[in-house]
Amino acid sequence: MMREKWKKYVEKFKSLGDKVLGVKGITAIIPAVCLAVLMVTVLTGYKTPQAKKYEASETEDISQIKEALAKESRAATAETTKKNTTKKGKKGAIDVKDGTYKGSANGYGGKVTVNVTVSKKTMTAIDVVSAPGETDSFFQRAKGVIDEMLTAQSTDVDVVSGATYSSNGIIGAVKNALFGTESNNATAAAANAGNAGGSAPSVSKVSESGTWKDGTYTGSGKGFGGTISVKVTVKDGKISAIDVTSASGETASYFSKAKGIIPKMISGQTTNVDVASGATYSSNGIITAVRNALSKAETGKSSTKKKKKKNKKNKKKNSGSNSNNNNNNIAAPAEGYEDGTYTGSAACSGEQFKEYSVTANVTIKNGKISAVEISSTAKGTNLKQFMSRDEIKNLPSLIVSKNGTSGVDAVSGATYSSHAIFNAVNDALSKAKKNSSSTEKKEETTTEKKEETTTEKKEETTTEKKEETTTEKKEETTTEKKEETTENPDEGKNYKNGTYKVSITCEPDEDEDFDPYTISMDITIKKDKITEISNITANTNSTNKAYTNDAKKGMVSKIIANGNADGVNTVAGATCSSKAIKDACQKAFNAAKK
Repeated sequence: MMREKWKKYVEKFKSLGDKVLGVKGITAIIPAVCLAVLMVTVLTGYKTPQAKKYEASETEDISQIKEALAKESRAATAETTKKNTTKKGKKGAIDVKDGTYKGSANGYGGKVTVNVTVSKKTMTAIDVVSAPGETDSFFQRAKGVIDEMLTAQSTDVDVVSGATYSSNGIIGAVKNALFGTESNNATAAAANAGNAGGSAPSVSKVSESGTWKDGTYTGSGKGFGGTISVKVTVKDGKISAIDVTSASGETASYFSKAKGIIPKMISGQTTNVDVASGATYSSNGIITAVRNALSKAETGKSSTKKKKKKNKKNKKKNSGSNSNNNNNNIAAPAEGYEDGTYTGSAACSGEQFKEYSVTANVTIKNGKISAVEISSTAKGTNLKQFMSRDEIKNLPSLIVSKNGTSGVDAVSGATYSSHAIFNAVNDALSKAKKNSSSTEKKEETTTEKKEETTTEKKEETTTEKKEETTTEKKEETTTEKKEETTENPDEGKNYKNGTYKVSITCEPDEDEDFDPYTISMDITIKKDKITEISNITANTNSTNKAYTNDAKKGMVSKIIANGNADGVNTVAGATCSSKAIKDACQKAFNAAKK
């Protein structure tokens, strides 16, 4: 039909051409003919455009199409990244016997368990056995580390961005399977809720001087996915720059929001700023890291005059003891100290914090310091930032080893607290000094006794009495020694043998990411050494119990091997629980002290 119509139009054009030819002559034929030929060619080959049929059904959800495209894009990106960054490892690099090994570690929402197959010291397969707490979409992405570990023949691979917890769970489980390594990963279910719209704990406001000592300081704090490290630059007593040096566990989109608080801290010259909405954990990590860095920057020159005035007041309050900032470390007197237990005290005050007192109980044995116990009324920030620090807790043992405060340095970042402890110890030692009057009395008493004994001996004329006295003394001495030996054949010199029930409060660190709870345990002491730690329990939630178990696994065997907790490092990721166990050991020794 269409062709017939177009043919009629062509005939009309031809007749029109004839008319034109008759009027204009031969010159008019050429354009007419060309026009006719063009029209015929176009019209005879023309087809009506047909709408391209869309293959998808009309009911298909557009979101599904977007998701499919996104998956393809992610897969392509992951494949490209893998090819570009993962180096092929050498076969035979896994120093483990052939076989299949099972291991597990904490992922995002619980335990991730895997089976690792090794053949000829080469990982040939990594199979996920169970991961009930993981979100499928994130876990599928995290499983990309499996191919990377197999390619690299190593567990030292990068986590998948946006699936950090699940990636660490898989990597930690493989390490556990191959090497028995216990992972310190903590589940992130509660933490993730904070970034997904739930509430996260916020850092409390602190008192700040607003003036710091010039220099560059580093600090760290706990963020959403791990440790955040910063570098803080102080110039002319003010914060001039805050740079994030490490935040490998943070999700880029949330961390970008959190970093918005940095300009606020610099402009306001304070860490007391509001967190970024929707990125609370990351914000808290940055704030804590900056505070940790600034704690190492002592107050600058502008506050020196005020400090001097404070020190004058402190001298009166301390009733003769040294001021907090000008501790005069005292060496032990040549004649030693009087045996006994003495108590001393000192006030600790400064511009940046509320005043508190420090008490020292110093025990003298055989003329030397045998033990120093420190207690304080410090609360809140003072307790967490100063008195609870490991370096502060180590001062008593240093004082014992030096037999006084002479030669013991103050702890950097906790100078006031250190001097308060020195002053309290010196106050106690001042009461333990031997004085000349007591020495003279002793000499007089000794001389008198000697003279009386000599006179009595002269008056005794019979040899029988002397022999009887000598025989009786020998018998008494022999009997006493036998009784002592029979009574405690394995007793130590300084501590009584026995098993001691000890309870310690596990206090949160500056992150305040949990409420205080009690850890209890039985500690056995024999021959002045800890020989067993058992029945460790924690009256808290499952998460804190997991931390306690990690601390137990990492520390108990080391403490027993060492005989005490001195020098035994805390377990990374379970620092507070580790400190509680170390404090419990010291408490047991205090209870067993003779």
